[in-house]
Amino acid sequence: MPTKSLSTLLVSLITVGVSATVTATNSFPDNCNTSCQASIEQALAQEQAGWVSANVSTDPFYTNPANISDYAAGDIVRWEDVPSQQYTTVGYDTPPATTLSRFLYMSEDIDGNPIPASAFLLLPFTNQDGSGKPLRTVVWTHGPICVSPAGYAVIAPDYAGQGSDIPMGFMYESGALHALDVSFALQAVRSRIQDRITHEWVVVGHSEGGMTAWRVNEREKRNATGGFLGAVSGAPALRPLSLIPQSWRLAGDGPVHDVVSIFVLQSISRLFPSVKVENYVSDIVASRIPIAQQGCLGTGSTIYGNLTLPQLYKNTSWINHPDVIEWQQNYNGAGTHELAAPMLVLQGTADELVYANLTEWDYDQTCSTFPSSVMQLYIYPDLNHDYAFIAGQAQYLPWIRDRFENVSLSAACNKTTVTLSGPV
Repeated sequence: MPTKSLSTLLVSLITVGVSATVTATNSFPDNCNTSCQASIEQALAQEQAGWVSANVSTDPFYTNPANISDYAAGDIVRWEDVPSQQYTTVGYDTPPATTLSRFLYMSEDIDGNPIPASAFLLLPFTNQDGSGKPLRTVVWTHGPICVSPAGYAVIAPDYAGQGSDIPMGFMYESGALHALDVSFALQAVRSRIQDRITHEWVVVGHSEGGMTAWRVNEREKRNATGGFLGAVSGAPALRPLSLIPQSWRLAGDGPVHDVVSIFVLQSISRLFPSVKVENYVSDIVASRIPIAQQGCLGTGSTIYGNLTLPQLYKNTSWINHPDVIEWQQNYNGAGTHELAAPMLVLQGTADELVYANLTEWDYDQTCSTFPSSVMQLYIYPDLNHDYAFIAGQAQYLPWIRDRFENVSLSAACNKTTVTLSGPV
């Protein structure tokens, strides 16, 4: 995946109009015919229509200063309150009556060394009761956004390597490190605006962000940032080494509809030199990677989504490589761990990316291993990866409010299958 900051993408939040016709800068390989090329160009155009900057590395805001080594984790390196006139002239399209800031700050790598990361802060006009009290704080770890208009201060960290320049690049699905990005982004904002936001906070995320929210809850048990009230975890992609093989099995001889595994493999290869992409991907995939690098998930899905497993990989043994297994344990943070606070989990049964049986397994493992866990699992029949989280607003927005209002929850785990209220 290319390096593009959430502060410049603001997925589902920031949009900018561009030409409807986009031509990939790399020539298309011979295995991509005219129809294939048109589909890719259309997908890339749709993605680029949501970007404020086509290449964040050209934006001086995200350039590491010469004295970057002087900063510690949690420090703010650079801060910009985005002028309201730029919302339209530059292409930011924020919810009405909100203000936007972006910032570069310091997080940590796997060894505890400071590394730069970026984030944005979105503040509503006022809080829930219209008073001058501190704004309730939500850390948003990616997904459709709706909490800021409800009166919450939203801190949205980019995962290190998306907006910032670090040697290992963006570490896709590295939940243990994403949790660090959350903690240190929160600390950075606290130092900047202090008592304008509450010390108490909730983390909310979907997909990779749902995995991150879960990992944050685990990390807060081991190393508390302070004030943590709970996590909302939508369609959490917790264990890629289980999710990916299941997608392969379900595909049978047909298209796998898989882009995630390619991105995961590329990311791991930058962390472990023993894992070489060229040893595993097919010639088709190898020839299309340069074009896929120009876009993100949507473009990648178009490029790789109609390929069968043999067309994706000449060798799938990387999924069992010792360094890949080590990656899932240490970087992704997989395993059954104790939680610091209550957690609400949302999962659709028709999710095509994060399978309901795996989410339920992780939920059950946590509850059985740690019986005092306070967890709720809402299951949405027949809803896919995105729609279940959208439908789940009816559950998670009141749940977030209740955490700030100290509404008690039963000290137990419980599952609820959501009932359809009417025809759709």
